[in-house]
Amino acid sequence: MKKILMLGLSLMLGSLPPSLSAHHNFLAEFDPEQPVQVTGTVIRMALTNPHARLYVEAEDENGELVQWDFELASVSALFRRGWRRDSLEPGDTVTVHADRARNAPNVANARFVSLLDQNGEEAFRFGSPQE
Repeated sequence: MKKILMLGLSLMLGSLPPSLSAHHNFLAEFDPEQPVQVTGTVIRMALTNPHARLYVEAEDENGELVQWDFELASVSALFRRGWRRDSLEPGDTVTVHADRARNAPNVANARFVSLLDQNGEEAFRFGSPQE
């Protein structure tokens, strides 16, 4: 009887959607009450799972250059929203609208990223669903 119960439980847990079975709680890691807007230069875009990452160098309030680490959605979710592998290249200027991490400086979860043209105007906006 115990084996049947364990098998049934395993089958039920194995059939959960990935977003429910093995994912962190957004509110445990990020604080939507602490929005941040960072304009800087793309250092690197890492298309990795479970979340893509965007690394941006920007000036802090003291004028010092710091590196920001922005969590994005999964690669497949980004691609469904129109992102491509070459959407952001090192050297591009972007503005990232995000929610700060609760326990790490210069880390945030991006809501959307604006690619800026040479005049500082928004050329394109990429959304990143919060997962």
